[in-house]
Order: sequence, then structure tokens, then C-alpha cells
Amino acid sequence: MTTSTELVPMILPTVMIPFTLVSVGLSIFATFIAGLFGIQLKLEGPRKLLEVLLKPKVLITALLLNVLILGGIQGWKWWINYPRLIRTIEAESDKRAIPSSITYKNVPTVRTNFSSNGSSTVNPLEISQKWRIDTGRGSFRAAVVTSERVFTGNDSGVVSELDLYTGRLIRDFYIGTPASTEITIWKNFMYLGEGVHDTHHARIYRFNLEGGQFEGSYQTLGHTEAQPVMGSFKGEDTLFSAAGVDGLHAINPETMKVKWKVNLGHSDAGVLVRDGVVFIGTGREKGSDRKNKSYAAAIDFQNGKILWKRELAASSWMRPVIIGENVCYISGEIYFVSERGHITCMNKETGAYTIAHNTSSPIASTPKVLDNSILHASISGVVCRFDLEAKKDLWCFDSKGSGYSLAGASYDKNHNVVLYPSKKKGLYILDPSNGKLLKHWTPTKEEGEWKSTYADVSVAGDYWIISDNYGSVRALNAINSSQALKK
Repeated sequence: MTTSTELVPMILPTVMIPFTLVSVGLSIFATFIAGLFGIQLKLEGPRKLLEVLLKPKVLITALLLNVLILGGIQGWKWWINYPRLIRTIEAESDKRAIPSSITYKNVPTVRTNFSSNGSSTVNPLEISQKWRIDTGRGSFRAAVVTSERVFTGNDSGVVSELDLYTGRLIRDFYIGTPASTEITIWKNFMYLGEGVHDTHHARIYRFNLEGGQFEGSYQTLGHTEAQPVMGSFKGEDTLFSAAGVDGLHAINPETMKVKWKVNLGHSDAGVLVRDGVVFIGTGREKGSDRKNKSYAAAIDFQNGKILWKRELAASSWMRPVIIGENVCYISGEIYFVSERGHITCMNKETGAYTIAHNTSSPIASTPKVLDNSILHASISGVVCRFDLEAKKDLWCFDSKGSGYSLAGASYDKNHNVVLYPSKKKGLYILDPSNGKLLKHWTPTKEEGEWKSTYADVSVAGDYWIISDNYGSVRALNAINSSQALKK
């Protein structure tokens, strides 16, 4: 057994080293401070440190320096998270503007409701990659396809318009800040928001697709990464945009002026507009405490009056869906540790709770309606089909460790299949009736690596458009075996 006298030689040097370093450090610091103010210190420098620091001119100078440094840091953060100046956008727009003779079909909001085609799933599918291009930095949301054109935004602040069949770049549009939203197209105008979670004073932009020019914007105090959704009621068009901590804005799409705004809490979700009612969900802000709550709400289309408001079990980051008399919200935390996700349905007229269903992990992807069921995908890569009548999942498919994902499942009515783009492991093609894996597609080396993917698959006839978080956009052509033989 070791005695205490034997321990002393080993302990004392170890304990003394930090004190020696602190003493030396204080001496250096004291000498530096004193030198700034013309004060000479002798050997007792550390003992004079407090005396020096308490001198009025030292205290005032230190305070001013702190204010200057902290103010500079905060000012820099504010500036780098502020959108590009309008004059910069106007100048870039003038350089890039290319006219188009196409009359673009309206895409007021990304489609989420589907009816199955009633036929058996054709298997096997023949899948080939028709084209792949690099648009710059990553694409966070799904591409929008209309009139044989593909519109996709990237983190460089550029929206690319591509030919659906060849991937050829037709033209592009510049906003400078990440073009993170899905695109809305209405009456030959394009509307989109911008930003990531830390962006502030973000805008909704309006571009004339006939001439390709920037034609105005609407500015919020938050970020506008949810799709701006166009709604119509009694002959009145209104553009709705969620703006994070700045709530929901109803905007005149022609003048880009506010009609009304309401703030129920942090909202990143696109809205659902139906029969003069706007449905929206809110979530918990990054860094907020657990006392903050999330809500589902119904709001009057014309005046912004809250018709009903109900608490949700967790944050709702995506737009709700409607099935019959139910409006259903998916939810789950992404900024806080959580083991559960939820599907919560209310009566769309009264807000009375009708269905509550727990899932194995949080849901932060856009739900899709297939007949009387909801296709949902969790952040852990589990895809399920939830039946409202049975109030249970009909099936679930686990992509097994595909990584943290925000992509949702899509439905291709033409081929009667469910499509799920995993984060890192390629595309899964599922049978909608039972969730059986029909095909797992991954690219060859020549076709380009499958990288982090957070966007849903966009279905356009026999084409599947997939965007990843590194700026790659690819088009897959899907045909069944009988079609392949004919060709």
C-alpha cells in the first residue's frame, strides 16, 4: 500500500503546473494592458493587474471594445443571413432574361392527393437514366414539372429551367440566397421563396416567365423556405407564404402587397387552401424550450380570422392533407431529440380531434393521400401507408439505415408504384398495396454517384425527376416490360 508521503512528490508538481501557467499568463496580460496605457509594471505585475483594470479609462476602453467586437460579430451574422440587395437581383435578372413563347400550365401547389389507377402493379419495370446535370450547389426541394419544363432551385440562389426530355438548360433565374422552396407557377408567372433557417427578412419573388424578368418581391421578417401557395376563392387569387417566426402572410400576387398576416408561432410549412379556408401547422423554434407548443389552425381565406386552433403533439413542418371531412397533420421534432412521430386528424370544419396515431420516429416530409390513406415517410427512412378507416398502418417499409432523411414518398399513378428516394442508397420502388419492394435502383459509376437526397421524386409521365443536395438533377425513364418490347 502506498503511503501519503510517497504521493506528495507526484501530486505537487501536477497541481503546481496550472497555477504556474496562470501566473505567467496574468503577468503577460497585465504587462500588455499596462503598456497600452503607458503604465510601467515592476516584478509585482500580477498584483497590479486588478489596480490597472479598475482605472476608469481602462474600464471605459474595455467596455467600448467589447461593444465594438460583439456588435461587429452580430452585425456580420445579420448581414450574411440577409437576402441579396434588390438592385443586385435586378442587375442579374437583366443579364439572364431570355424570352419564352410557352404558356406554362399553372402549378399553384405541389400535388399531394391521388387516386390509385386500380390496375395491378407492373413488374418488372425497366428503368434507365435519360440525363443528369449539375445545376451548381444542392437542391433541397423537389423539382416542379410543367409544360415539358423542369424548374429546380439550388443553394446558390439560382432557379434552372430545363428541358424535361434532354435536361438541356433553357435559362435560369437569380435570387442569390438559397432557392430552397418548391416553385409555384400561376398565370405565366413564377413565385418562389428563399433561405435557410437562419435567413431573416426573406422575400417572395415574382418572375415573368414570358420575358424572364424579375418583376417584384414581398419582404417578410423571417425565412420563406416553404412553398408559396396560390389559392383562389370567389374569384380572388391570394398567394400564401409561411415566414418562420414572422407567421403567415397573405399576398396580392399581382401587386406583391400584403392583404393580411397572422402569427400563430414558427411555421415552415406550406399551407393547404380549400373552400375558403387556409390550413397551416406550426413548430418549435430552434433553441426554444419545451414549454413552447405546436399548433394546427384553420384561417379564413379573405380576412385572416382564426376559425379554430388546436394543439399538436409535436412540430408540424409540412403542409397538411385533407381526406373526406378530416384535415390531417404529420409531425415530429427535428431540432430536439424525439423518438416518435404523429399523425393527427381533425374535423376540417370544427377542429375537433378525430384520429391520433403514433409512428416509430418523427415525420418531417410531405404526406401524400392515396385513396383513403396517407403515405408518410419518417426521418429514419421508414415508409408507411396509414389507413384512416382502420386507423392503422396497412404496411411499412424500412429502407434500413439510409440515413436521416426529409424526403417523402411519391405515387406514380401511371405505373401504380410508390417511390421513395433514400438519402444515400438510391431509389426504392414499392407496391402500394402491400409495401413490397419491387425494385431498388442505384446509378452506375458512369451515371453519377447518388448523393444526399432530401427532395421528393417529381413524377411527369414516364419520367421521374430527382434532385440531390449536391446540385445534381437526374431524370429516370420508367417503362414496363411490354412497353420495352414494343420499342
